[in-house]
Amino acid sequence: MNKVLLFLVLSAFPNTLLFVEGGPNFSGLTQKVARRGVSSLSKSIPALSVWEAHQGQCSSRRSMEVAVKRKRQLDIPQKVIDGGGFYYGITGDTLSKASKPGAIKKRLSLSDSMYEALEELKTMRKEMEQMRSDMQKLRWKMLMDGDLEGDTEENKEKEKILKRKRAKEADSLSKEIEKWAKQVLLETEEDGWKNVECSKMMRKTLNPDGLTTASIKWMKDSRGDKADKNDETEYPCIRCSSTIDAPMEDVCTYLSQESALPDYNDLVVEYKDVEEISPSAKICASWTPQILFIKRREFVTFCHHKWKKDGSEVIVSQAWTHHDFPETKEESSGKACRAYALRGANMISRCPDDADKTVITMISHANPGGNVPAWACKTAVNAMAPVEPFKIFQKINKNVKQNLPQLRERLEEAEMVSSPSGRSPRPAGIAQLGYACFWPKGGGTVEGAPKALVDRNGDRIANAPYDQSSQEEATEEGGGD
Repeated sequence: MNKVLLFLVLSAFPNTLLFVEGGPNFSGLTQKVARRGVSSLSKSIPALSVWEAHQGQCSSRRSMEVAVKRKRQLDIPQKVIDGGGFYYGITGDTLSKASKPGAIKKRLSLSDSMYEALEELKTMRKEMEQMRSDMQKLRWKMLMDGDLEGDTEENKEKEKILKRKRAKEADSLSKEIEKWAKQVLLETEEDGWKNVECSKMMRKTLNPDGLTTASIKWMKDSRGDKADKNDETEYPCIRCSSTIDAPMEDVCTYLSQESALPDYNDLVVEYKDVEEISPSAKICASWTPQILFIKRREFVTFCHHKWKKDGSEVIVSQAWTHHDFPETKEESSGKACRAYALRGANMISRCPDDADKTVITMISHANPGGNVPAWACKTAVNAMAPVEPFKIFQKINKNVKQNLPQLRERLEEAEMVSSPSGRSPRPAGIAQLGYACFWPKGGGTVEGAPKALVDRNGDRIANAPYDQSSQEEATEEGGGD
């Protein structure tokens, strides 16, 4: 056995054997072999080659101790060592960085992964909505400029047909809203309406003659087929009326000026036109300030106006959705939360008892949005109702009387402008709770006016007689074009 071991040692380390007197010293030989083995191992592994001078000699054993000690100080992850990187020259700095907290990403839980996926989908949806909006605008511009290749004329014809169809739908919707408004005005206390008295502290200023009346009813979404069927919440609907000490034409002219908005309405701080559907209908966006604890709100609203046979003006509205204004339903998002002017109507007519005075009737049914608690909504409404309706009418009355000369000049200028058959050149508009809409160049349909015959694209046929029968049919249905 000893001979076999000696043969193997001599074969592996022929230069390490020391012959001494009395034969080979196997004990010293074994120690020598161990030291040379450690030295060879440490030199072949750069990460373990930490040599330190010790009494003028290099100690391999000492280097192993230093390497192990440093390994513990670095707190190297076991998976890095087991992976083999520790044995292939990875420097200490690299291992230190790998051992820092957070360097190795923790595996996400299923709920965290789902949350990240949902956030990514929301971002993608917003980007797609913006891209769709940009493409629609570009397509519309190209159609108007005639830049589409191949079927330009065909596309223009389709656009005209589509626009005329939307205009008819807008007129139909306006009639539906006006019918709803008339029904609301006929209801009494037995139907749930409660009178609202003007605030005692402000009564002498806002309603000294008692000419302004107001009432309130809480009701569900009133948008007919467009109502949210899953929403059983009741929202406030306010109807109010007042007599203005000025002729109807002057009052309508004053309200049609967008510059007058901040003079009588504090509840709309910003507005813009979103899309024109027809000369008498458009989509508008508006923003309200923070009211008590209800933060800033955004409204997107369909608005339509027309003129009755007797010269009175009717403006109706309904909450709308538009691809250019995606809804923000939570207040925590940092943007203005979406609220809804569910339905509304404004009727401006001559006073039956005095032709030099004007009666204005307003109806407004609104949802504040943002999941506002019922108690908070009622608190805000109860604080506003005895003040805001009365304040709007008081300011309108005051400003119209102060600006009568300018208003009459503006009306005369408007009446000198020609307009398409069946439409009025008179400017129109109003600002109410949740929306503001203005038609400075007129365009409202006139009830009972003759309507020109048009082709299927909506263009008047040259030298064609007016179509009286179609206008009479429209009149029988309850008003305008």
